[in-house]
Amino acid sequence: MSFQDWSCVTTLAPEPASSRAARHVVADWCIAQGLIGEVVDTLLLLTAEVVTNAVVHGRSEVVLQLGRHGSRVRVGVTDENTRLPLRRESDPDALDGRGMALVEALADAHGVEVQPFGKVVWFDVATHLAPVRSARASA
Repeated sequence: MSFQDWSCVTTLAPEPASSRAARHVVADWCIAQGLIGEVVDTLLLLTAEVVTNAVVHGRSEVVLQLGRHGSRVRVGVTDENTRLPLRRESDPDALDGRGMALVEALADAHGVEVQPFGKVVWFDVATHLAPVRSARASA
């Protein structure tokens, strides 16, 4: 997906509360797209993980992007740090360090695009549904 395919773009502050704000943006977007169920839970979890990583390691504003292409939803999270995310083997008792492992386990596709002023960490989740009219359009 190219940038023009993003149907929702939101800038978040570089603070811990941005993870919660990102979940609200994704939840509202999913409602507008007519998405429900387990796919929404997966999108919320993975978005929170990637946004948290961007806040902690990117140390800049975070841009959250959402788009839909066919039966896939793509989430992109941009920060100004060019260091690539690493999957760490974490201690089972650790409180952090599982974000990229969750993305690898639950996303249908994922990757990183390095840009001149940072990077975009993205993931796709299949909805197993064809595109539908938004809930707002049918109201």
